[in-house]
Amino acid sequence: MASEAPAVDVRATQQRYSSVAILLHWAIALAVAFQLALGFAMPDGPSGFDEFQLHKSAGVTILLLTLIRLAWRLTHRPPPPVERGLGGFLAKAVHTGFYVFLIAMPLTGWAVVSTSRIEVPTILWGVVPWPHLPFSRRVHEVAEEMHEWLAWIGVALILLHVAGVVRHHFLLRDGLLKRMGPGGSAALAGLLALLVVAVYFGTGMRVASNAVASGAYEEEDRLEATEESAEEAQEAKEEAAEEEAEAAEEAAEEAAETAGPPPVWTIQPGGRLGFAVASGSESYRGSFSDWSGTIRFDPDNPDTADISIAVRLASASLGDATMDATLQEAEFFASAANPTAAWRSTSVRRTGSNRYSASGTLSLKGASRPQTLNFTLSGEGLRRRVEGTAGIDRNTFGIGTGESAQGLAGSVSLSFAFDAVGRTR
Repeated sequence: MASEAPAVDVRATQQRYSSVAILLHWAIALAVAFQLALGFAMPDGPSGFDEFQLHKSAGVTILLLTLIRLAWRLTHRPPPPVERGLGGFLAKAVHTGFYVFLIAMPLTGWAVVSTSRIEVPTILWGVVPWPHLPFSRRVHEVAEEMHEWLAWIGVALILLHVAGVVRHHFLLRDGLLKRMGPGGSAALAGLLALLVVAVYFGTGMRVASNAVASGAYEEEDRLEATEESAEEAQEAKEEAAEEEAEAAEEAAEEAAETAGPPPVWTIQPGGRLGFAVASGSESYRGSFSDWSGTIRFDPDNPDTADISIAVRLASASLGDATMDATLQEAEFFASAANPTAAWRSTSVRRTGSNRYSASGTLSLKGASRPQTLNFTLSGEGLRRRVEGTAGIDRNTFGIGTGESAQGLAGSVSLSFAFDAVGRTR
């Protein structure tokens, strides 16, 4: 009896995979669970941009881990198979299928990204730039279809693999789980398998819930926009009637007065200059963090106004480092050659009570075009709140000239809001 126990321990040790192989196996299993769940659950369009970037990073990571695992397998002898015959053949076929899947799946995804009409740079985990493959865009649809089919083939391989493990562990009772368990522990192997399942369902539920929340926010924004439009229309009607009644009195007062120099206004910190552009039923929203202005403006005599605004284009942000970098490239802002956008008024007129329309010239990316801004004032005296909007035709300035801008609306909505303090000269 004393001689049997060591013989069993030695045999079990010999049949185990190496520690490196075990580590790579479970690391790839966890990564694939995360990747499949992310791929099935992530939304299409701009709202899924963050998930898409994460999907690309995870895919390249799986490819690199698989190549390391394959190199280790070729240079280190695996333990002998526990079953021969038909069962052994099927097990080997599934293992071979896994290697094909784990290499072909990331490669087809890489090809899809490289041949997409929307050229978005790939930055692994937001740090390491990853190149695109030099493929023709004609292979895009084939690569995309192969990528989708491979995802379902991967699911089938996983189910076959799990079925084989369950058969060996519970029916044959041959200790197969010990071969891939840390320290030869079947219990630890089982816990890691449960962790893989938890990662899959946890990732899927998290991504799906984020997509639902994003859709709810967008619907809320659309409803708010509709309500605001209705309120503005009603206010416009009321103010039109008020304007007609006050027009004669104002004209008389303006004619009687000799207007002095308009107050000079200083823009206070904390203002916002935002932009949005539609893409299908969704939209990209961003803002500029570095902008300034010189304002000479008398609310009672708007025709004497002189307003100029300067915006540093490199300060544009959509909330994602990759997209922010794309904005600065030649087909969008080309900010290296044209670092600043500038607008200067040519005339300002009152359109209602505390409402104004300012006509001017916008200089952007080497082009100058007429551009109108509409704004309102609130507050009194030399402390005012300014809020306004504008619609900019990006095509007239050559903004978004490449395929990466396809699907974007031609009009970009600009919005601004800031506090200003005036002084008289």
